Amino acid sequence: MFFVRRLRAYHSYSTVSGVKIGDTVYATVPKVFSISFMEKDMPEFKGKSRFLWKVYPKDDDNEIFSKENVWYFVELCKFAAQLETLDLTDGKNRWLYMLTHVADISEDEVRGMAPVYQRFYEECRISNLNEMEKKEYVTSVLEYDDVRESMMCEREVGREEGREEGREERTRQLALKMLAKDFAPDLVAEITGLTEEEVCALVSHTD
Repeated sequence: MFFVRRLRAYHSYSTVSGVKIGDTVYATVPKVFSISFMEKDMPEFKGKSRFLWKVYPKDDDNEIFSKENVWYFVELCKFAAQLETLDLTDGKNRWLYMLTHVADISEDEVRGMAPVYQRFYEECRISNLNEMEKKEYVTSVLEYDDVRESMMCEREVGREEGREEGREERTRQLALKMLAKDFAPDLVAEITGLTEEEVCALVSHTD
């Protein structure tokens, strides 16, 4: 009922909280941007098809008074109604699609997206894991780091000693251990320096 008033209060608090008591150097006052996802259409925008609104403080001549305090509103019902006709190559449309449909997006679909969206998808996936799954994920990341550091050390030893044959065998054994732990072949190739063809050959020998 009083959403806009509540939002103004939050917005003001965010501005004031960035200023220390007694501070007269107002150059440090933070810019504040808020984004509100509206489940229901807002009465203020009734009858208008636009679903993304950017609201600034304005003066009596309807000129923007400040660009350092901005309210963004996304009317989800309108967005959903127009989704099939939207250009999802447009940056803002793509982000709104990711934010509202991340739970429905498949990994295959994500692979075709830009790295920034892949990272967003991965962060959302991790945040949705239960405690046990998060521990397993962290463990796998730590194992990845340990393997990479070990590989770097072994490469250095191999260069210093000049034993190319021994280095290749250690690399092969390391790759086999990683494959046994279900590391993806392309990741094994990236860490060990082997080509993907060489890794795939190891896979076929272990089958």
